Amino acid sequence: ARRLLPASGLVVIVTLIASRLMLDGLSQADVAHDAVAASLFVANIRFWNVGTDYLAQGLKESPLLHFWSLAVEEQFYLVWPSILLLLVRFARIRRAVLVGLIAVMWTVSLVACVWLTYGSPTSQSWAFFMLPARAWELLSGAALALSSAWLLRMSPAAKQVAGVLGWAGLGAIVAMAIVYVDVPRFPGFVTLLPVVATMFVVVAGTVDAPQGPLLLLRVRPLQWLGAHSYAIYLWHFPMLVLAGRKWATNGEIAGLSLAARLALLLGSVGLAAVSQHFIENPVRFSPVLAKDATRSLVMGAWVVLLGVGGGALLLNNPPTLSAGGTVAEVTLASVGGSAPDSTAAGTVPGTSVAPGDTTTTPAATTTTTPVRVADASKDNPPALAALVAANLPVLTEALAIGSVPDNLNPSLGRASDDLPQIYDNGCILDVGNNQPKDCIYGDPNGATTIVLFGDSHAAEWMPGLHAVAAQNGWRLIVHTKKACPHVEIPTSQDPNGTDCAVWRERVIERIGAMQPDLVIMSSYRYKQVGSAAGRDPDTVWREGLDLTLAKVRPLADHVLLLGDSATPREVVPNCLAGNLSNVPRCVNSRSEAVKPGRLGVERDLAEQYQADFVPTSDWLCTDTACPVIVGNVLMYRDDSHITATASVFLAPYLEATVRSVLA
Repeated sequence: ARRLLPASGLVVIVTLIASRLMLDGLSQADVAHDAVAASLFVANIRFWNVGTDYLAQGLKESPLLHFWSLAVEEQFYLVWPSILLLLVRFARIRRAVLVGLIAVMWTVSLVACVWLTYGSPTSQSWAFFMLPARAWELLSGAALALSSAWLLRMSPAAKQVAGVLGWAGLGAIVAMAIVYVDVPRFPGFVTLLPVVATMFVVVAGTVDAPQGPLLLLRVRPLQWLGAHSYAIYLWHFPMLVLAGRKWATNGEIAGLSLAARLALLLGSVGLAAVSQHFIENPVRFSPVLAKDATRSLVMGAWVVLLGVGGGALLLNNPPTLSAGGTVAEVTLASVGGSAPDSTAAGTVPGTSVAPGDTTTTPAATTTTTPVRVADASKDNPPALAALVAANLPVLTEALAIGSVPDNLNPSLGRASDDLPQIYDNGCILDVGNNQPKDCIYGDPNGATTIVLFGDSHAAEWMPGLHAVAAQNGWRLIVHTKKACPHVEIPTSQDPNGTDCAVWRERVIERIGAMQPDLVIMSSYRYKQVGSAAGRDPDTVWREGLDLTLAKVRPLADHVLLLGDSATPREVVPNCLAGNLSNVPRCVNSRSEAVKPGRLGVERDLAEQYQADFVPTSDWLCTDTACPVIVGNVLMYRDDSHITATASVFLAPYLEATVRSVLA
């Protein structure tokens, strides 16, 4: 407690303060949760949960992410001494038996680590973060400690060997620090190398092996680094992450220049020296605390409470998530309707109204001159092309919204939870569940049957389709699964095809049994497709979509490929929370948000199979840009999915599309 907690508690508190000053309002809440978990030694569990949460994908890394390993260490410190007490003091087993039990536990933990690492992405993440799969690494040190008496009785020849192995271990550690980049399956077998290498170095130092690595490691600069290594470990990561989030163009450490990263690392060394001198060492060597173990534990408990209290204080005092004022609600033109009246609510998009003020003040210059989408008539049926053109002024005016309004729907704080109802009722399957579920919406007895088939990017259209189906008496059947496209391709979540492929085939069987009027398919543009094999992603996508269309097209009267929505450059709610008075900072150009290559593949194959193709990016973007707020509607809930509110808002496009296809 004296050695570890004061320094870690200080870093947690300083990180909370820095996050308040440097991060957007939504990210501050995430860091506050991280701080509470770090203070309670469960950061590994917290980050495992976040890392395996499908809806949390795209979030930036936490400045306290490195506390996961400290949590594993602290958990080991709680479990291992208790096991020793049971085995030695109460069971009174002999040292040889204890060594055997450690060997058994070591083997079981290593086997579990390897087995889980080469399983699903979720199990691999569990192997990385959780104590049972990492205990063998810490038990390696426990075994060395138990063997210290035997090591000290080594013969001179054995010590010579230990010295050679020590140099080999030190060289391996340095080499692995350089080459261990993007290891595809970690921890797994490859973790044996750094663990065994470290054991070699420790053994060489324990026996003071002649001509061993101690010749190098005893020099004063390296001794100083070793003495300060714990504090450097604590300080370096928050500094790098916060600087990246604040100043890098992509909000990541990699976006910082090499000079900036080196300067931050040097700064962390300086902070480490200061915190060790004024906090770490005075507490660690305090004679008052050392006199009674209870005092140290009480001190440690106070450090924990300070960290938890700091996180709770930040959570209960969130920053504002709007810039004040309101914008008008708008309604899109519908099938056969006219262009919407942008002044219906007394304000126009892009105006700001203070509470109690009856006047309107333009926040930016707007234009209502219709500007036709470049290829609306090419990819859209006539009725939909007319609808796109009719609603274009609304999107154009949305680009002029300068500040986040008070009446944003959903609010930034609720954006991540603005999900289609299928997330609550289990009608979008989780990773690992490949048994399709019959989920019927709209009119269960409707004469027209529509199937929605795909991943979460198909599911995002469900709220709008549900509204349209209920209004028109259509029967809507939803078959969606997280991270599983309708296209027959490998993905990072299912590289071996044991999950998505099984689910996809079962859904296609059900489609064949029901012979629906229309199958709507849509999926995310998976960036990793083909990259592992060095192939062009669009080519792999074409091959996979070809396979799916060949199976599905004969089973339905109509098949519609709904192009993926425009993709923002970053998590939109977080971007807006950090730019409350600068909404244009979060707006993408059309060229960066819409990927024409993938759309071209879908267009060509749709024509080949006499299916229909509609690019939804025409619904979300003007010729030049893709607004993130339209009227008072927040369009995106993260960095790729639209909100459920936006899906319903876009229902006129969905209705026109379905009507055109069925006609």
